[in-house]
Amino acid sequence: MRPFPSQNLRSLLTLAIGLLATSSGCEWMSPTEEVVSEESQPRQVYALGRIEPAGGVIDVRATPGDRLTQLFNIIEGELAPEDGVLGLLSSYDMGKAQLTALLKKRDLADQKHDHQLQVAGAQIAQAYASKAQAEAKQRELDLQLNKLEALRVARDLAENEYLQLERLRSTDPELVTEHQLEKQRNQMDLASADYTILRDSHASASAAAELAVQAAEANVAVAEVTQQQATKNFEKQVVQQEIEVAREALKRSILLAPQVAPDALRKLLAEDDSQEAAVDQTPPEAQPHYTVLKSGLRIGEIVTQAPILQLGDLRKMVCVAEVYEADVKELKLNQVVTIRSPAFAGRFSDGDINPANQKRSGGIKGHAVSIGRMIAPPGLSNRNPLAPADRSVVEVRIEIDEEEAPADGETAIEHASRHVGLQVTVEFEREEGESSSNHNAQAGESKKPQATDP
Repeated sequence: MRPFPSQNLRSLLTLAIGLLATSSGCEWMSPTEEVVSEESQPRQVYALGRIEPAGGVIDVRATPGDRLTQLFNIIEGELAPEDGVLGLLSSYDMGKAQLTALLKKRDLADQKHDHQLQVAGAQIAQAYASKAQAEAKQRELDLQLNKLEALRVARDLAENEYLQLERLRSTDPELVTEHQLEKQRNQMDLASADYTILRDSHASASAAAELAVQAAEANVAVAEVTQQQATKNFEKQVVQQEIEVAREALKRSILLAPQVAPDALRKLLAEDDSQEAAVDQTPPEAQPHYTVLKSGLRIGEIVTQAPILQLGDLRKMVCVAEVYEADVKELKLNQVVTIRSPAFAGRFSDGDINPANQKRSGGIKGHAVSIGRMIAPPGLSNRNPLAPADRSVVEVRIEIDEEEAPADGETAIEHASRHVGLQVTVEFEREEGESSSNHNAQAGESKKPQATDP
């Protein structure tokens, strides 16, 4: 057998070593191994956020075109007045004068109402008296029927006596003289005249009495309606509505906090102190304490669309984070959050990374209390020029944790209250106890093609 050339042997050996190296190299760079190793680590979600009071920043505005004339103890960074009255505008004096005039008009309406009640009472009494008189006259006419019958009988008797005397005189002129006959004729004529007059006048008098009774009853009805209208006092009701409108207009001339002391407001609105005041049932510790965050207008300047004052209750602070829509599925309620910013100082500033857990110290701690359902364009601007600008976000509300005040510093809420409106970076921490299988499943899902905006 011909011996194998040493050169060929070396070539075969080199080829075998190359194939072995290629095979082991491809196995080391396997995509499955790479993804599992990377996704087995807990993933953190980062977002931009803004610090603000839990109740939000309250804008105190007024009608544009008015003028600011007075502010009551308004100092930026200090508490607003406890009574909630912050200032006055130039339209307040005119509105107060108009309201005072309406109050006097209401007093005059009350006096007029009292007079109308007295007049209505007198009218209704007179109407009842007239009705009683008409009814009495009607009863009197009813009684005259008996008198009319008596006059008829008297007339008939006088006629009979006259006829008898006339027959006697015709038979014996000496028994009845001419004087006696004339006298009896006169009595007969008087009786006949009395009967005729009473008979003819009774019909018209009865009709007049009936009409008088009806008129008296109508007068009574009119007097009762007049008295009812006077009792309702419509004029005062109209004036009272004008007063309410004037008071609402006057409120627009007063700068007010969301909650106002009733006594202070009644004094400014020229309300009667005897009116029952609304009792505030809110416990003192639950009542808001507004701090003046910013004063946007000075005394004498014209009111514009911009807020005159901005207030906030700084006893509870939150951070509203804007999380990318693709990262929302990684979040849950009560998730621990760290809020960071270069503006934070002291123990809240960023510190060194702990080699044990690879976490950086510092920051303000909080927890997620609500995750929004609306997806919208971001409202905060990312200062990184390489950051994508076409992503949509979901708002997540983070409540800053309360803590006991340290002996040598301030609490997290107190520190955050000095940075209202600050744009911060938010870190959503993941629980370290999550199984790697969940991470692998999420890693598998991450390989799927993502939907892109058109």
